Amino acid sequence: MSLFEQDRFIVRLQQRVLAESKIVACFLAGSYGRRKEDDFSDLDVALVFANESDRENTWMERRAFVQSVLPYVPAKSFDAVHIRPFFHIALYSNGAKVDYRFETQSSLEPNPWDSEIRILKDSDKWAENYQAMCARTLLPQPRLTTEELIHLDERFWVMFWDVFRLLLRGDHDKPFTVYLELLHFTLPPLLRVLPPEEPARRALLQATYQQDTRVTRQHLGQLLGAYLAARTAVVQRLDLAFTPHNTFESAVKRLVERWARVD
Repeated sequence: MSLFEQDRFIVRLQQRVLAESKIVACFLAGSYGRRKEDDFSDLDVALVFANESDRENTWMERRAFVQSVLPYVPAKSFDAVHIRPFFHIALYSNGAKVDYRFETQSSLEPNPWDSEIRILKDSDKWAENYQAMCARTLLPQPRLTTEELIHLDERFWVMFWDVFRLLLRGDHDKPFTVYLELLHFTLPPLLRVLPPEEPARRALLQATYQQDTRVTRQHLGQLLGAYLAARTAVVQRLDLAFTPHNTFESAVKRLVERWARVD
């Protein structure tokens, strides 16, 4: 049995969906679909309904459904419609995390992320045919427009400068929140575009924040260099019409390098 009892969950899920006539198909996607899961993998479960009415009725009872899969394991679940419609996340107290997708046969479009799935229930080979169609679709290229990069860049400089000036003052607490906002706003769009093997991407993952404000100032100098390298890589990779303000940026880099050494 795996550390978080995923195997037990899958058996129980299959029993549950086979007994539910409204669910015409059920499959696992993600790492379980690819057969590359480990003890810490979450489960991506697709519940497919024949029509909108059946989906709506089951969606109304989604929390009861989640608990019925593992009835003796306390669970907390919540909607994540900000990610996609009819998306429900369950956290089971045995350690399992399960993402439930409530789909319909007509609305579930073939996509490359479902090209490898583990089918737990199928009616008239619908899931099998769906998987075959997904295997013929291509992964979309991640995009970032010039306008989006300009907006990101402007926000980066404002937040970076706020953090660095407060650290120079010797303030540790106040700039921490701004630093988190800086990372949250800046890093995800760049990381989505850059492939794992890109050196500029790896440098972005070295973010840190310490009690010693001088150490953090020195790190911010490294983060600035990593950001500029990643931005350049994104511009080249996506062929964006972005023109950096080189004079300003060079001057700021010199200031940051000099002030980072101030005790």
